[in-house]
Amino acid sequence: MNDATNKSVSNINTAEYWDQVYSEEWQRGHVTSQDYNRDYGPIHDAIIALIPDGSSVLDIACGPGILCRKVKQRLPNTKVMGVDFSQYTIEKNRELDRSLGVEYACLDIGNSFRSIQREFDAITMCEILEHLDEPERVVADAMSLLRNGGRFILTCPHDNEIPDPEHVRQWGHDELFHLLAPYSETISFTHFPPPYFHIWMLAYLNKG
Repeated sequence: MNDATNKSVSNINTAEYWDQVYSEEWQRGHVTSQDYNRDYGPIHDAIIALIPDGSSVLDIACGPGILCRKVKQRLPNTKVMGVDFSQYTIEKNRELDRSLGVEYACLDIGNSFRSIQREFDAITMCEILEHLDEPERVVADAMSLLRNGGRFILTCPHDNEIPDPEHVRQWGHDELFHLLAPYSETISFTHFPPPYFHIWMLAYLNKG
């Protein structure tokens, strides 16, 4: 059995798995609480500061819509679309954000989001890279949806060992730089220390 097959077998990140995770979080009221563990506070603030108001924004692996919601509330002239492969959380997001006008779609992030037939001014991939078996292909697919000159923003845990069965790969500064370097001459980084689970990093570029 080759390494790719091993990864595929061991990767628990399926739509069914995340439907269960998110359904429990929604039903227990975690998603709308003030101390929801998926609200990344200053990391989200840094992301939003990189998005000009009036942009069209795609959030890949939006989960319970925390970032989508914040972008639309703070940058009201943006057009925001969030995609995730958990049907449960997409439906709950639509209910919660109907008045905000955020668009949500359920699709397989690993295989099908290139089916979106339009370009975006900004694309975010937050806390998803470490879950992917084929991150290079997913990033390439995302870049195909970003207009030339558009901004791509990615966040993930930084480097150190990650005691989490959901995470299939560690990412350090150098690995992330090489992943993104084909798409821009300049990759900018910001690092965030605890109190989060681990040191976090944010990388962004303007598509060249």
